[in-house]
Amino acid sequence: MSTFDVIFWILLLVVLLVSTRIATKREKKFAVSKNQFIAKYSFIEEGCVYSEISKHGFSLIDRASGNYGDYEATNVLRKLKDNDEFFIFDFQFTPKHADKSTASKLATIRAVLIKVKNRELFNFELLPESVFEKIKQVFGSCDIDFEKYPNFSKKYVLKSSEPDILKKTFPETLIEYLENKDGIFIEARKKCLLIYKAEGGEFADYESLYKDAESINNFLR
Repeated sequence: MSTFDVIFWILLLVVLLVSTRIATKREKKFAVSKNQFIAKYSFIEEGCVYSEISKHGFSLIDRASGNYGDYEATNVLRKLKDNDEFFIFDFQFTPKHADKSTASKLATIRAVLIKVKNRELFNFELLPESVFEKIKQVFGSCDIDFEKYPNFSKKYVLKSSEPDILKKTFPETLIEYLENKDGIFIEARKKCLLIYKAEGGEFADYESLYKDAESINNFLR
């Protein structure tokens, strides 16, 4: 074995050790954060949301490759608050456009599902404005804009099967709240809300996501 080979293998070993140490630290931080969150906000580790996600046809599912078994809801936390049922979970999926080399690698999005009681919501979807969404609008895709809130309308796309009604009833307090937030996705059905950000993966912050979901749910009451 040459001197070059020895140096190469030593450097590779060092890189692997450092990577392992960083990953271990992240996992420990994730576990502590989760336990602290459960204790602070009185969640319990139980519940099942897979059927709810499947039957409502949430767009979140479109991120998966589309084959049976390509997504699942794991690490479910649950609590009751003001008669509504909150679930925080990890949506794990095979990315839709994964190539053969990465097809077996799961991606994760942490999300909040809220099953509402004693009221009904309008069906709508809100997502960050993107170049792709702008192109879709050129070809007729719906986007509800608010003349009074141009920053919100530039920042987010709002869609509904009843756009005229939603435009009249969509809470201004929620618009003002979202103007100061980035990257939030909201999918509303009559009896449930799905809220998430496409960032952070399994190490996303529990508390900030929960607080956003709680505020959004209150604004929609």
